[in-house]
Amino acid sequence: MSRVFVAPIIGQSAASGAQVIDGSLKFDSVAKNRIDRTATSGSGTTWTLALWVKKQGNDCHVFGAGDVSTDRFGFGFNGSDKIFAFVIDSNSTVFSITTSAVFRDNGWYHIVLVADTTNGTQANRFKVYVNGVLQTVSGTLMPDSQDTNVNSAVTHTIGRRSYTDSDPFAGRITNAYLIDGQALDESYFGFTDGLTNTWKPKKYTGTFGTNGFWLPMDGSASIGKDQSGQGNDWTPVNFGGSLELDNPNVSG
Repeated sequence: MSRVFVAPIIGQSAASGAQVIDGSLKFDSVAKNRIDRTATSGSGTTWTLALWVKKQGNDCHVFGAGDVSTDRFGFGFNGSDKIFAFVIDSNSTVFSITTSAVFRDNGWYHIVLVADTTNGTQANRFKVYVNGVLQTVSGTLMPDSQDTNVNSAVTHTIGRRSYTDSDPFAGRITNAYLIDGQALDESYFGFTDGLTNTWKPKKYTGTFGTNGFWLPMDGSASIGKDQSGQGNDWTPVNFGGSLELDNPNVSG
């Protein structure tokens, strides 16, 4: 079995709080590997998810929450290479958006999802940032005070839908954060490097909330080990026996 870590980002920056990422976790859509965690009760209305993604192909789920098809949250890339997110509540799709932008290349994308469903402005109840840029979206916007199923006491999954093997993710993911109970913008997790005018990672230094986590996915710990201090570890599925870090300075 091939090693599961490669490096997405190399190099230092002079910016305060800059972070160097040493590796990433490889997901194989054939092996259908994933990591799972059953959350405890937290805020389903207010949360932030931030992670670096390098996809291979499209029509896949990156992250989901929910034990059944009739009540769940999902986020990923559709068949047109657009980012999608949705909430199904009591078998009704109450929220469903896609980005206007398409993401077809094989580079790294830093994606930040911000849920704040009690916000008085509907357009601000769910935001998507990619590489520091707020995305224009279309579709059915978030209802007022909608519970998204994220941070509910249900299965949360990185690498496919949360309740079934369908639409597995292929590619690499690294440096994933979930902040339970706070709606934070992209600046908490990245910054624009003034020398290169590129978006770079920044280590998050705030609080995490009940279900919050930090999964570096860089080989510094076993797959799924939460390094936020919260102890919200995840369980790897179908990764086999290899948890080792390959050369972190070799991209692939």
